[in-house]
Amino acid sequence: MRILFLGETYRADAKTWIEGIELNLGKKIETKEVAFTPQRWRRLLFFARFLIELFFMRFQKPYDLVLAERATSYGFFALLVKAKVRVVAQQGITDAFPEEGFTGIYKRYFQRKVYKKADLVHAWGNVMTYAMLESGAAPSKIMVLPKGINLSHYKFRPQTQKEHEAIGIVTRSLSDIYRHEDILKAFAILKRRGVNASCWIVGDGVLRTKLEDLSKELEVEDRIRFFGRIDNKLLPELLAESNFYLAVPETEGVSASLFEAMASGSFPIVTDLPANRAFIRQGENGFLVPVGQPEILASKIEEYILNKDKYFDQVQLNRDFIESKVSFERNMKLIFERYLQLLEKKK
Repeated sequence: MRILFLGETYRADAKTWIEGIELNLGKKIETKEVAFTPQRWRRLLFFARFLIELFFMRFQKPYDLVLAERATSYGFFALLVKAKVRVVAQQGITDAFPEEGFTGIYKRYFQRKVYKKADLVHAWGNVMTYAMLESGAAPSKIMVLPKGINLSHYKFRPQTQKEHEAIGIVTRSLSDIYRHEDILKAFAILKRRGVNASCWIVGDGVLRTKLEDLSKELEVEDRIRFFGRIDNKLLPELLAESNFYLAVPETEGVSASLFEAMASGSFPIVTDLPANRAFIRQGENGFLVPVGQPEILASKIEEYILNKDKYFDQVQLNRDFIESKVSFERNMKLIFERYLQLLEKKK
């Protein structure tokens, strides 16, 4: 069986998807992407090369299966590849983001076109299905199931074993949408209040230098540690060592990063968005905070630190939920079986 994956293979979500397919297939799959570079002119060159490669692939033997991330980018390119079955995964609550202006118009066009032509559309959670249905995806083509996380990698560490000063962790890429500046401002507020806490920022991106400069400007560089891009084997260790997990983006799909934190015993403090409300009960197993309000974020971090004992049982229940609903091995087996069913129908 020939399978092609179109997407950014350096992203954790993509790695999980690819790993699950290869585990069930029993061999490596092919991948294709626009190589990452921070330089705009080089990215345009890489994009041109990517399109040329796709063009010549049309003269090759058709793929059995093409998997693609995001309807508005790689999902659209999947339509250019000769394949028996095309599968597209939506990455956020909608792939047509931002929704305003010309960008929103053309992205909604791409999203509608792709969802009507794809054989299967992945929703990693129910909250993602609304945009799919509005874009014309047939309900029978939508599969709602998270990829899951590998529980053998993410070991649970009870809060009772974390006797160090409170540590928060951020694992999202350093780009505008994730609003890391709000987290830095929240830690500046905590410092002024005399609350002892530090933050580990894991990941890299175009805003790294700007954020490092901001941490110095806010005088919290002694409390913020930038890890940059790390080996995937180190991430579970850092999550297990942390006390609380922070993610305050302005939009969010079903977050694998949130699942990883919940599995590891890190208390979630995340944006109050529909996707997060599906898993976080305010003030019980986590906190939900409004977008762009560092003062409230700081208050919730402080509330957690001062009342850690109150949340021990809920942190354990988070792990129990992940084990029962978000098992990588079980969920990816179900997903792969759905692919095989689609291929069988094409015969």
